[in-house]
Amino acid sequence: MVAILWFLGRLPRRLGRLLVAPVGPLMMRLLGSRRRIAQRNIQIALPELSPPEQDQLLRRSFASLARMIAETAWCWAGRPHELDHLVEYRGLDHALAAHGQPGGLLIVTAHVTCLEIGARALGEYLAGRGLYRPLSNPVMEWYQNRGRSRYAEGMIAKSELRSAIRYLRDTGMLWYAPDQDFGPKQSLFAPFFGVETATLLATHRLPRISGCKVIIMMPRYDVSKNRYIVEFSPPLENFPTQDPLADLTRINKLLETEVRKAPDQYWWVHRRFKTRPPGEADLYGADSRDAGVAELPEAE
Repeated sequence: MVAILWFLGRLPRRLGRLLVAPVGPLMMRLLGSRRRIAQRNIQIALPELSPPEQDQLLRRSFASLARMIAETAWCWAGRPHELDHLVEYRGLDHALAAHGQPGGLLIVTAHVTCLEIGARALGEYLAGRGLYRPLSNPVMEWYQNRGRSRYAEGMIAKSELRSAIRYLRDTGMLWYAPDQDFGPKQSLFAPFFGVETATLLATHRLPRISGCKVIIMMPRYDVSKNRYIVEFSPPLENFPTQDPLADLTRINKLLETEVRKAPDQYWWVHRRFKTRPPGEADLYGADSRDAGVAELPEAE
């Protein structure tokens, strides 16, 4: 995998996209568990779509996952600055003005397929670190962190929240994607796409303890322009509050709004609605388990 990513990263971008294009349909066929999870997530989150529309979105989402392989390779192994002309920034001045302020800056994003493009684009202007879940494979963990060191000061494991707080208090910028289900212990149930969803409390606790500003950043690929749009919100006002549920509900709504702009680029292959409130039934079923499937690089 390291060799493939390095090779793709050195190829011309158009050729890289052509090479990974067949991978989308192949993943749909071979990764049955992930396909069923993605299909179920789309049914749960976007019930307003007709079955043919949901099926079309499913296929486009796997095409986006395939393109993600090339995009990640460009970020980790491509030549410096060769992606600059493909990125369009919107609201970057919000992040530039907030960077270096007392308490630090928390950049909240979501698990979209061009997540690495967004991180690299951010790193072109602002030095910072990422909060992430280490991969279990030591070779891929090494290569992931080596690649991200090209546009980040370093990475902080999600288990090292004290280090993250110290970094923020030292006016650091932390990149964080909290939209994954890690169980009920560090979460509250907050609505996401109209579903009560286990939502990590860290998005409330980090700014509450450090005093950092919070900005939403979302990258997406505009197929018609062949450009990546990286959009920043103004710093969230009156955040955090005394009410963690209200804060998490607000974050989920902001992320949902951004995901809806390019739903095919969201990581529907993750069991986002896995943990259920007491008394609620499993939404996936026994044949849609994450076990036995290769890990994807994650920001958190």
